[in-house]
Amino acid sequence: MSHLLKFTEWESPSGWHCNDVSDLAHGSGYWWHVPRMLNIKLTDYVLLLKNEFNAFDFYYEAQYNVLLWKWKNYADCHKFVLFVNREAKKRKFFI
Repeated sequence: MSHLLKFTEWESPSGWHCNDVSDLAHGSGYWWHVPRMLNIKLTDYVLLLKNEFNAFDFYYEAQYNVLLWKWKNYADCHKFVLFVNREAKKRKFFI
């Protein structure tokens, strides 16, 4: 069953993270949902995260198509979460 994309944030010892963790078994956490929703290139998505939302420490594992990143502080992570959730509602982006 599909649902509206909705990110939440959490803190780990390495920094702040966010994703849609509501249905991980069915792909809610795939990193490419947001660039598809925004209709931007995957590389532009990474630049958006880095330049507009101050994300850092990017890691990509090609074998599993996993992209990871983090934030140093809650404010930057939360700003991104608010942006994603607002855009998902506006665009009615279901996953």
